[in-house]
Amino acid sequence: MKRLIYIIIGIAPLLFASCGPQAEAEELVEQFMEQNMREGLNPSSVHFTDVDSTHAMTDSIVINLRQLARQGKRYRPDLKYAPDEPFTKLMVTRVKYELENEEVSDTYYLDMKLTRVVAFKEN
Repeated sequence: MKRLIYIIIGIAPLLFASCGPQAEAEELVEQFMEQNMREGLNPSSVHFTDVDSTHAMTDSIVINLRQLARQGKRYRPDLKYAPDEPFTKLMVTRVKYELENEEVSDTYYLDMKLTRVVAFKEN
């Protein structure tokens, strides 16, 4: 019986960790990709880097990234972002995936609450 309790105590943190920031970021990015990728493009073998924070972003960098994204190959030019809000720090993750038998990657910048994509760039 004690052994069962130790196993449960050992597994419980793993279960709670799977619902944490990493899972939230991945879900948010996957939704953004699904809603904003050009028609007919279906990414496969999707892999994410660990989500991390960055102070290296400014309003002007976000504006530039958004303008570049409109000219990209993989996403629609009429991208939809959530309304702008001031930020001091953002979360960042990189996603690698296969698209038409080619491995590609994008870098996503998310708000700290992991509720919206602020900007991204095709790598």
